[in-house]
Amino acid sequence: MWRKEQKVDKEILFYMSADTLEDVKPIGDVFDLRGKVAVVTGTVGLALSVINRLAECGAQVVFGSRTEEWGTLAEETLKDKGYHVSYLKTDVRKVDDCYALTGFAEKTYGTVDIVVPAAATWGARAFVDMKEEEWDDVIDTDLKGQYFTVQAAARSMIRGGKGGKVVTIASVAHRGDDMTKIAMMTNYNAAKAGVLGMTKGMAKELKQYGINVNCVAPGGMLTPGAMMNNLQSSALYGAEWDDDVKTYGLGTPIATTPDEVALVVVAMCTDISNYMYGQ
Repeated sequence: MWRKEQKVDKEILFYMSADTLEDVKPIGDVFDLRGKVAVVTGTVGLALSVINRLAECGAQVVFGSRTEEWGTLAEETLKDKGYHVSYLKTDVRKVDDCYALTGFAEKTYGTVDIVVPAAATWGARAFVDMKEEEWDDVIDTDLKGQYFTVQAAARSMIRGGKGGKVVTIASVAHRGDDMTKIAMMTNYNAAKAGVLGMTKGMAKELKQYGINVNCVAPGGMLTPGAMMNNLQSSALYGAEWDDDVKTYGLGTPIATTPDEVALVVVAMCTDISNYMYGQ
């Protein structure tokens, strides 16, 4: 039994701690993703930044989106940088397409190790103006699309038996923190809140296979999607919308470039997240 009067050899205690430094992986190796195969959905904004950083870390990346022109341009741009990337036209609203993307990754590079379902859409609509097709488009892209993209990739990871990394993409909109005092994104709020719940559930189930599932929830980002959606809302609601965005939009946390968020996403695809599940 330990007694208060017993003295502890501080040098021994120090080396108990210092000895653990001998076996740590060099930080460069922590971010070395050579030999890893990643699946990403989306082709511009955050998705493009994630693809770029994963490829820079050495991963072979397969990515898909429904806008083929952007996908082709992204593939050409990143291949010009010497990266191993491949694009497949993919509509994540369709479960078969989600599975086709993982199948393409397996056929092209082998077992999937990483998946980041970053494809997303949104549009500001007053709650009383929301149309069924607008609700369905956001929910099917931002929630259903993530669910089945991860499901397809997770099955590949389980078959491969090496574990893997899943990073879902939510948003501060999950708690209603999109545009302060404006709102008008109830379908997006619902989808991104769903992503959080889905992430926690998947994390508990997939942990047994050595698969880490975590989520990144960004604030606002300056992306082509954000600019296009603001233009659409402006056309629908007119000058009042434009004035409100200028007045209240500054309350939304903004990343100057999506790469700032992509760095966090990619970190979660490395050994940094080895002890994180459902966070």
